[in-house]
Amino acid sequence: MNVDVIYGSALWYSATKVNCHFVAERLAREVPVLYVESVGARMPGTHEWLRILPRLLRSLRPLRRVGDRLWVFSPLPVPAYRGRGARLNSRGVGWQVRLLLALRRWHAPVTWVFHPMGWGVRRLSRRGKLVYYCVDDYAANPGVDVATLRGFEEQLARIADVTLVTGEPLARRLRPWADDVRILPNVADTTLFARDHSGVTHPVLAALDKIPRPRLGYLGNLAAYKLDLGLVRAVAECCPEWSVVLVGPRDQGDTRRRVGGVSLPPNVHILDPVPHGLAPAVIDRFDVGLLPSAAHPVMQASFPLKFFEYLLRARPVVSRPLPALAPYRQWYREANTAEEFVAAIRGALAENGEAAVARRNAAQAFGWNERAAVLLQLRQDLLDG
Repeated sequence: MNVDVIYGSALWYSATKVNCHFVAERLAREVPVLYVESVGARMPGTHEWLRILPRLLRSLRPLRRVGDRLWVFSPLPVPAYRGRGARLNSRGVGWQVRLLLALRRWHAPVTWVFHPMGWGVRRLSRRGKLVYYCVDDYAANPGVDVATLRGFEEQLARIADVTLVTGEPLARRLRPWADDVRILPNVADTTLFARDHSGVTHPVLAALDKIPRPRLGYLGNLAAYKLDLGLVRAVAECCPEWSVVLVGPRDQGDTRRRVGGVSLPPNVHILDPVPHGLAPAVIDRFDVGLLPSAAHPVMQASFPLKFFEYLLRARPVVSRPLPALAPYRQWYREANTAEEFVAAIRGALAENGEAAVARRNAAQAFGWNERAAVLLQLRQDLLDG
């Protein structure tokens, strides 16, 4: 049987759903897919072991069927992430995947790699095609071996039949190595975000309802290298009559536990993550969607997944200037300093509903249904070769 292999950039059961999850689910509607869980790119910190332990236990029964055409494989990682150790780890994943394919008598016509550590699965068959789908600058993440990940990435880009990126910053870095680089900006689950979520219940939603308005909200990974906590603090201190709400998992991908340990004003509320299916209900409780990105190299190459999700729930957006968002500048208010954020938020709170509805309608074109059609056509073109 032919099975597309996806080496993901995240665990399948991650609290935050990202591109590799959406691509796997959408491709699996048409073709069989094996999703290979990430082995990570660094040793986990002490604050992360509670989250990592279930992943290690899954390695004892590594293959799970999670859909009619979708399987999840949890390879056993090697506890080494630097230099030769990282190469052994990545190769080890490749060996495990090849063994699984052989035992199941599966053939991989297309391999989709979402993270440089997927270098070990780069060629699962001589005739198979390779897509390097780069959505972040992973070598800029805290605690990783920069030189090794950059080397993996260069080799992936050099041999990939096509390299997909989410914005110009990533394209600019990979063009010297890749023959075919295509920019596909992040999109949203327009089907999910078109539904009425007024009747759903969850402890986080109940907590949100008790917080005074206006609510300025951020939904996503609450990590210091992604979220500028100093900026959040300054905005909250400037306007104590506003409530700043931060919803999501804490310190994912960071080397230290930092978000939970900072001192923030009483009008800043940090709430637990919710299942992805409840993201629209969370955003509905915001009056303004915030993207207060940290001044970190990761964010300078990032296209925030929440951008279109905020727009699809007709929320005005105030964001730090990010290169990948530049083509959509007319759809959000750009701000950099705390003073600029306060002014932009005041403008967003004062605007009428017509502008938000217009942005929501425009954002409908940026959905995973449309993106899946593009990826399936790309896949067919590669196989027709």
